[in-house]
Amino acid sequence: MQYPSPDAVQQSLELFAEDIGDSTHTPFRVDMVVRYGGKPPVYTVIIRCAEKEPIREKLAQVLNRKFSLGATSLALDASEAQVILHYQRKRA
Repeated sequence: MQYPSPDAVQQSLELFAEDIGDSTHTPFRVDMVVRYGGKPPVYTVIIRCAEKEPIREKLAQVLNRKFSLGATSLALDASEAQVILHYQRKRA
């Protein structure tokens, strides 16, 4: 199965920052952690924008889960990365 590239996930996440009006040049950093044994990868996301709470709220709404208050990083599983990519296509 093809999994999204970290760059594709990062570009899609940048739409979230754009939606809330954040103008940070690179609001996220995304890396992919490969897991062995046929397990799908995990995507680590660092939130770099100044206003993190609106980003967490938007992600929580789209992914239908909560994030820790004050968290500056999070992990997405492969299915959540797909949802993020779908958000980009739906928005375009």
